[in-house]
Amino acid sequence: MFNKEKFKQNAPAIPVLIWVGFLVGLPLVFVIILSFLTRDDLGNVVIKFTLSNYKKIFDPTYLKVFFNSFLLATLTGLITLIIGYPVAYFTANLSPKKRSLSIGLIMLPFWISSLLRTYGWIILLGNTGIINNILTKLNIIQSPFNMMYKFSTTLIGTAYMLIPFMIIAIYNSVDKLDKSLLEASYDLGASKRQTFLNITLPLTLPGIAGGFTLVFIPSLGLFFISDLLGGGMTLFLGNVINSQVTKGRNKPLAAAFSIGMIILVLIILYLYGKLTKDKKGEGLF
Repeated sequence: MFNKEKFKQNAPAIPVLIWVGFLVGLPLVFVIILSFLTRDDLGNVVIKFTLSNYKKIFDPTYLKVFFNSFLLATLTGLITLIIGYPVAYFTANLSPKKRSLSIGLIMLPFWISSLLRTYGWIILLGNTGIINNILTKLNIIQSPFNMMYKFSTTLIGTAYMLIPFMIIAIYNSVDKLDKSLLEASYDLGASKRQTFLNITLPLTLPGIAGGFTLVFIPSLGLFFISDLLGGGMTLFLGNVINSQVTKGRNKPLAAAFSIGMIILVLIILYLYGKLTKDKKGEGLF
């Protein structure tokens, strides 16, 4: 039955939903349709239904690409969590003025181009970079230490690029903590370690889950970092999709990999919903 009052309440959201549907829904439908098509010898898309693009995902070579991307995103989430949690916790307990300054400094990298920041790591880690020059002049090493074009270098660049997301997500969670619970824990004789493990950590789990999700998802698609810092030595989903569109002229295969990436992201969002379920036990999904 049509509810006029409910319709009036939700009416302001209708233009937003239409706009989001136009910007997100239509391109997604196009990508899904494209993933089931094929191409000719010249790279032109041919309207011919096929499942071969999805079958290629299960090829050992491409499965390794999925594994590399999942490993990179997972390790990026863990590293940013280990570094970001203490920073967020410390920031949330500062005075208002110092807290505002700290948040500003954390967000400062977003004011600089991601590409420029990536080149900054090349200047630091390159064979003729700052670190190698300093170590050589101090006679610590005789020849430049090879730090570029490795999985670990890509991991460093990705973690550096995304760590503000983790810090801000955890900071919001820590800032909303009910301090009376911490005081009650201390009054009952619990140590700082016990209070943190039994009170602070469980209550900030939604922030941890949110930060991990915000870091994990973009980690799958930052192909320019692995191109510049990894030198293409390790292939990731973003690199394969980009190369198939620009060099391989195989848009249907790139679309199939994009759908695979979306499914991987949906799994992470589902797990996030499970971790952040409300008091009634009902998840976000």
